[in-house]
Amino acid sequence: MKKLVCMVPAVLLIFSCTFFPQKGNPLEMYDESVLQEDFYQFRRILEKKAVCLYTDKVKLNTMLDEAEASLTDAMTEEEFYRLLAPLVAELKCGHSFLSVSEAAEEYMKDSGLFFPLEVRILNNNLYVIKDPYNTGIKPGVKILSINGEKAETVIQKILSNMPTDGNDTGRKRYDSEKWFASMYYSFIDTPALFILEVLDVAGLKTSVTVPGVHDRSLVKTSMGIVHDTVNAPYRLEIKDTYASAAIPSFAYRDLQSYKDDLHLFFSDIKARKIDNLILDVRGNYGGSPEPTIALFAYLIERPTVFFADDNPFYLSKWKKPVKPSEMKFSGNLYVLMDEAGFSMNSFLLSLLKYHKIGILVGAKSAGGYMCSDASMNAVLRNTGIRLLYSTDVFKTAVEGFPTGEGVEPDISIEWTIEDYVSGSDPVMKAVREML
Repeated sequence: MKKLVCMVPAVLLIFSCTFFPQKGNPLEMYDESVLQEDFYQFRRILEKKAVCLYTDKVKLNTMLDEAEASLTDAMTEEEFYRLLAPLVAELKCGHSFLSVSEAAEEYMKDSGLFFPLEVRILNNNLYVIKDPYNTGIKPGVKILSINGEKAETVIQKILSNMPTDGNDTGRKRYDSEKWFASMYYSFIDTPALFILEVLDVAGLKTSVTVPGVHDRSLVKTSMGIVHDTVNAPYRLEIKDTYASAAIPSFAYRDLQSYKDDLHLFFSDIKARKIDNLILDVRGNYGGSPEPTIALFAYLIERPTVFFADDNPFYLSKWKKPVKPSEMKFSGNLYVLMDEAGFSMNSFLLSLLKYHKIGILVGAKSAGGYMCSDASMNAVLRNTGIRLLYSTDVFKTAVEGFPTGEGVEPDISIEWTIEDYVSGSDPVMKAVREML
């Protein structure tokens, strides 16, 4: 078995094999025959190997035909990548990603110029929330256009390339705004200057030009967006009247330390007779069964099955009822959730929802009770473009949930541009008011 790389949002860290050859200049032109060879490899994977749980195969086949027919001229890797990306998005699989070659990624880090503002997308509108490079554009400003292209058109172009599960739309927006600079570079254009038409909070429309910035930290592939959460620090705290656990990932290399910290935390809650617990799993794309189910054991009152019987055989350990921990929490549980919730996180949310454990607060998760994973890596032979695709289906032991849909919160909270600009957290605020 080769190197394991799919840690987040993988259901299991197995079956992933990696071979990433270093290619040459990502700006070189590839002739038609070379591109057709890579496209054939790419198409064969999508049609023969990817599990396609939520994929409309007729639509995908039409899109593949159209893309193949367009391969009549030489292209750069960038152009070829932009041709393939919507096809991977059409798999409707949150564990399937297309990334530029290693060489292209290094080129972006060494030479790329990026959009310099932090933004949020609200109701298909683009707003500035931070000006980290001191361009002079104030937070709260609405961007009407970028280099002559309407903001809503830019948004839709980026969203059409973003992977997510089933019918979900929330994670596409969440990922696009979080890494807008890199997604604009990858899917729209790579200009040195950005001419912006903006509308300020007073309703004044102006045009401003801001230079692109060179910052390696802005470079992000679609696969890297979720892989970055591996080992993200968790925070376990006990206040006077409540305890809080912020767990942004279920992928921890030091699993024993994680388990020990959970045991100490819940033991302390029990000893101090804390009746309220806030569990914050926002930004958590998933991870592995072990850390997820370790937490689950502290939240259940009776033995509860996690994975359904028809899961792959290697999940047999977790098809049996999970035993509640001796330090289980029996008080009032409030679960903070958002559009990043996927894979093992959405599995946990589906079980909490199904068994009516706690109150779910926030936004609908990206994933639901069922998704595909056991992901495999492939590298297109000539361009070096990297593809991750899922090969098996996994589901939790629940009934009556819609397929291809995320888990709905019990209490939905919408953010406003004022929340983002001020740095307030309306979800946490709502829960604290409930306490």
